[in-house]
Order: sequence, then structure tokens, then C-alpha cells
Amino acid sequence: MKLSVPLIPDESYLRFLKKNIQCLESVYFPLVSGPVLDSRIRLKEAGPDELAGELKPFKTIKKYCLLNSRFVHPQAYHDRDFLSRTMDQLEFLALHAGINGFVFSDAYFLNALSRTNRDIIPDLEAVPGINCMMDSSQKAFAFFNLIEDAGFKTPGKIALDRSLNRDFTRLEKTVREIKGRYPSIKIEVLANEGCIDLCPFKLTHDAQISFSNLGLSKATHDLTNRTLGCHAYFFKNPERFFSSPFIRPEDVSAYQNSADTVKLCGRTLGPKFLMNCIIAYRDASYDGNLFSLMDAAHWLSDHIHIDNKKLDPGFLSVLTSCSKNCGNCSTCRNLLITTSRHKPFKIKAYEEYL
Repeated sequence: MKLSVPLIPDESYLRFLKKNIQCLESVYFPLVSGPVLDSRIRLKEAGPDELAGELKPFKTIKKYCLLNSRFVHPQAYHDRDFLSRTMDQLEFLALHAGINGFVFSDAYFLNALSRTNRDIIPDLEAVPGINCMMDSSQKAFAFFNLIEDAGFKTPGKIALDRSLNRDFTRLEKTVREIKGRYPSIKIEVLANEGCIDLCPFKLTHDAQISFSNLGLSKATHDLTNRTLGCHAYFFKNPERFFSSPFIRPEDVSAYQNSADTVKLCGRTLGPKFLMNCIIAYRDASYDGNLFSLMDAAHWLSDHIHIDNKKLDPGFLSVLTSCSKNCGNCSTCRNLLITTSRHKPFKIKAYEEYL
């Protein structure tokens, strides 16, 4: 299956993507100037001309702008200048870089953009983001109705919630019902997030990022995660990582009858991380530390090495039959013991973070 990957402003990474364009279905990227409207930190400030120049070589694949912040400032929904500037950037990128649309999570923001009444609106796909948590066809239809009422183009693809990755019965049922009503839509699954299964911190974490991007609070969500959230959870119980609904490169083929594309995340971790992930999922094989492919759990790669190849064969069938009754089960603990080793403490060189 082809991949949907981040596009970040790094020359070596852009060259790498051009060389591997045959395995790509789409790229996604944030706006590079103005208010932060996506769900992560901004990597750099630049003008729309520079972004359009970076996108031009990717004429044969789809291109989506990220407007997927959990929420924008409530006043922005009624700020005509703000909404007009946002649509100006989308219109510029559609004209000069051929973008197909944008990814959103905030339904209020979608409706606010639609009220600008721009001519470009019917030509822009409005794609519900992964954090809309599409875990059923009924939820997908609710979003499609919203998009159609707002006047934007029905999305050409939809990313299903990561919770379906380990439940093939629900996944196949959801895909069958969505394609029954929208036969041409492509189904995407998120492979390498690596966060807690049905993460209880998720919505609050997204809100904290939005608050910091709006300048309403300091960006303390990383500290909060280390002391009270998912980092503290996995540090105490690293074996529970195996219950996370990630998809290993070797297991992608198990989804080919349900999904059309595979989404890779981790754009804030830099070009080396992304190139490593793309190669692994392109080749459907990875001989290394499984944590090195994960986004949310990547920090654990400094502490524990999980030999990915030791998980073959039958890893996926074991985890898809998970009862979620961790107190009475030792499967994940045994997997950790047989496939991993703890790494010695090491201060990384600065360039390793770039």
C-alpha cells in the first residue's frame, strides 16, 4: 500500500521524498506563517511562495494542508480578516502548488471558513483529521454531512481511528459501510503513533497544544506527559506498549483488503526519523528497535531496545485477540522479556536531535 507522509522543510528530506515518490499517495504539511492552525508546534516561519516551491515537485500525488488544531481562539470564528487571510493562503497554494484540500478537526472552524463564500471552496477537499477519531461509519457520515453542508468537496480519503487497527471485525464492517455509500473514497490507517490504547489523555493533550499554540499558556504538555501522562504510564509499565494499536511494517499486508493507504506520523521528530520510517514501511520490513519507528513512544528508544524481528511470526494475531484484561494476562510482559533489552544511559550528541 502507498504511504501518506509529512512534508517538512528540509532539503535532504525533500530530495528523499522525490526519489521515493512512487511509494507515496499524499503528503501533508502545515502553513508556514501566520497563526498556528495545526495540531503540533511550528517548525519554521516562511512565506507561502517558499512552501509552494517545496510542493511543486509533487505534482503526481495529493497534497493536504493541516488546519487540524483541536480548536482556534473562539474570537477567530467571527474574525473576517483572520478567516480571509486563511482562505487567501489556501487559494494561493491551490493555484500555485495544486493542493487538493486541507485536514481539519474543529467543526466550528470549518463552518467559519465556509462563510467566507470563496469561489475556491467547492474545489477544496475538507478531510477529517485522525484526531476526529472515526471509529464507525455513522461518525464518518456525520462528518461528511457537515462537509457537504459547508460547501467543501467531499474528501477523497478518510483516516480511520487507530482503535480499529487491532479489531479487524469492526474495521472491516466500518470500511464496508463507508464504501457502500461512498464507493470511491480511500481508507487510510495510521501505523506508527504508538500511544496508549484508547488513550485517556488524548483530548486534554490536544487541547493543551492548542492553548500553547494560541499563546494562552506556556507549552508545558511535554512536562505534564512525563510526570502525569503517557510517558509516566509507559515508563512504569513499558510492556503495555504492545497493546498500543500500532502497525509494524511487516504487518501492513494484513490491512490491504480493508485499507488503501498507510499514514505515517512524527513530523516533529525530524528528517532522519521520517526517512527511517518511510524506508521501513516502503520495504515492509524493519531490522532495528521498534521504538525507533514510533512517534508518541519514540522517547522510549533511548531506554529500551525492542528487536522488531524477534516479534515474528504471529505477533499481530496474538495482539488482535487481546482481552484488555491486563491484570490477568502476562502476554505483553512475556513479549517484552523475550524481545527487548534495556539500554545504558547515554547523553546523545546534539546533532542526533536534528
